[in-house]
Amino acid sequence: MGLSSYLIEDVKNKSLLCFLALLVLYFVLHLFNLTTLPVFADEAIYIRWSQLIIDDFSRYLFYPMNDGKTPLLMWLTVPFLRLFTDQLFAARLVSVLAGAMNVSFIFLILKKLHEKKAAYIAMFLAIINPFIFFHNRLAITDALLFANLTVSYYFVLLIVKNKSFWPVLGLALFFFLAIMSKTPALLFIPVFYLAIFFAEKLNLQLFINKALKISLGLILAGLALASFKNEPLFSQLFAVGGNFLQDKSVIFSTAIWPVIIRNTKFFMEQLMTYLGPVVLVLALPAFKKTRRKQSILFCSAIVFILPLVLLGKIIYPRYILSSSLFFLSSAAISLHNLRNKKIIQSLALLLIILPYLLFIKNAYFNVDQLQLSKIDREQFLEEWSSGHGIKEISEMIEKFAQTQRVAVATEGYFGTLPDGILLNLHNQNVDNIYVEGIGQPIREIPSSFWQKAQGFDLKLLVVNSHRLEMDLPTSQLLASFCRINQAPCLQVWKIEE
Repeated sequence: MGLSSYLIEDVKNKSLLCFLALLVLYFVLHLFNLTTLPVFADEAIYIRWSQLIIDDFSRYLFYPMNDGKTPLLMWLTVPFLRLFTDQLFAARLVSVLAGAMNVSFIFLILKKLHEKKAAYIAMFLAIINPFIFFHNRLAITDALLFANLTVSYYFVLLIVKNKSFWPVLGLALFFFLAIMSKTPALLFIPVFYLAIFFAEKLNLQLFINKALKISLGLILAGLALASFKNEPLFSQLFAVGGNFLQDKSVIFSTAIWPVIIRNTKFFMEQLMTYLGPVVLVLALPAFKKTRRKQSILFCSAIVFILPLVLLGKIIYPRYILSSSLFFLSSAAISLHNLRNKKIIQSLALLLIILPYLLFIKNAYFNVDQLQLSKIDREQFLEEWSSGHGIKEISEMIEKFAQTQRVAVATEGYFGTLPDGILLNLHNQNVDNIYVEGIGQPIREIPSSFWQKAQGFDLKLLVVNSHRLEMDLPTSQLLASFCRINQAPCLQVWKIEE
């Protein structure tokens, strides 16, 4: 082997070692204190669905479709719930693994775009970015959706850059998995066609050729999804999704303009909060030699977000998580372009990395101080959807049940309560425990609960303070777990018929 061969091999080995080092960094950062954030309402629901699949496979395998959710996350969660006692850790581990696939393919996408040095920067930014980091540590569908869309996009680039047919099958598989993660994957379709502009020496014939191949991959993914149409709950997939979209009467009237202004402002605020102004500025196609690549990446992010701006009625920050792929990739290219201006490059990196690391520190040690946007702070830290106190109450119930029979009424029918408690009791000895959701607000304890609780030694009510509308003696308040910013407290009351 000649000297040049040794040098090439040495470079390849160093590249692989750098990639593996970043992957190790990813797992170290994402697995540490994984369950510090209390269980979120959607997490509780999805974990309970997975537990029900374990308990009765034939009955509950497609049950998530009843709520308009595709069930891939719940299916993937099942074996992890069997492997680990801590059910929240087990479920969140699925998202951590999906995130590892995601950051790996972000690296491969930049390499495919002939931005090898920028690929390492993009992968590093994706590892520490608060938006991605936060969702990669939650047992909800968004991390899995993002990962499958990223892999799908990589196969689209292979279609664009190569003549081989097999990437069409890769696109079909992973876009099918993306839809099975979450149906809004369909919003990503226009982005795939924009990728055709990465082709060299693009002409009309080549555009049509690549567009047909991409279309074939998407059609195959659609046919795979259609194979489930005989499932009784399949029709619910898109019926429930309509609740989150504007009515036609709004879309085709002047009333749409306030919606567009509101949604644009909302998503801009989320991007500023989670990506940061420096990344957004660097994502702009300002560098002449990479302007074409960055323009396509930046436009891809906008094209993905645009339908949510136009049609969104109920919107959350996580809906635009997948746009991070394009913003961070373009910003990484800009950072690499600044290599000859070390002071500016170092300052930009410092302004990006410091807030990112502060977010990660708080995620580990001071979760109540997480720099979340207003709507996310409400959902994850302040409102009924936050799981503050759930773990402690579950342990309290189990402790009581060691010496007596315990019947527990909770507010709600599903979600943080009672699912948050039930998920912690799965596969435990619950002969002495009965848990039932009785709705909200709590104005009285229904007679049906008292009938089922006959013979139990201790009856408890678990309720958020702002949803308790019946008078109970303060002497019967056993515990109270209060959230930040004077938000409602989760309370445990001893109740008697």
